[in-house]
Amino acid sequence: MSGESDERAEPELSDRCPTYSRRKVTVPMVEAHPATVVSGHARGLPLRTIDDPDAALVERWQSGDEAAFETLVRRHERRVFGLLMRMLGNRDDALDVSQETFLSLHRHGHRFRREARFSTFVYRVAANAALNRRRSLGRKRSREQALARRQEAGFDRPQSPRDPEAAAVGVEAQARVQRALLELPDDLRLTLVLYDLEGQSYGDIARSLGIPEGTVKSRIHRARNALREELRSFVAAGRGGKVS
Repeated sequence: MSGESDERAEPELSDRCPTYSRRKVTVPMVEAHPATVVSGHARGLPLRTIDDPDAALVERWQSGDEAAFETLVRRHERRVFGLLMRMLGNRDDALDVSQETFLSLHRHGHRFRREARFSTFVYRVAANAALNRRRSLGRKRSREQALARRQEAGFDRPQSPRDPEAAAVGVEAQARVQRALLELPDDLRLTLVLYDLEGQSYGDIARSLGIPEGTVKSRIHRARNALREELRSFVAAGRGGKVS
């Protein structure tokens, strides 16, 4: 696209899509990790026919219809952003990785073979991009999380005696759960987020991550146990209610 049509289209996309809302992308797209674009069949998963509500749009897009891709972006951007917020815990990082996700889809979408729903493919790309971002943040993110923990614990800010005790306990418990979620190993956190928070089935998660359904169930069980233990320690400290 070029000329006037470029200038008219970009603000419209920016208005409706947080992925593109902060700046025009002029940097070259980073090559996606192979795991983000390989089809389910290539990963050794069974080839099967999928009832996909996005199938017609995907077919149009893969035939060169850019408007169809914009429709796919609008359809999936909010859930992708929500997934990335839960994976990364930071709005700016989630916005950046949302943008990377849809740019990667646009560049590599011809590799999507329709052996799974398009939404499953989108989640696979987004999840891998989030894991890559977490690895790249490294020590910088660890320092920021340490500071956040100090602030949540009240070491770096005054307590407000006017806040009702129940509300204070609720806020603190929520912060503890969020912190525990972010501190889970990447594989456990991603699986739990996809199942409990995004509502994906065991089968969809297995296809997205290229793992058996039994492994999906095991990861969910381990992640829930870790969160439950975090809340138990919170209760044991005398700050919360009963946890079963």
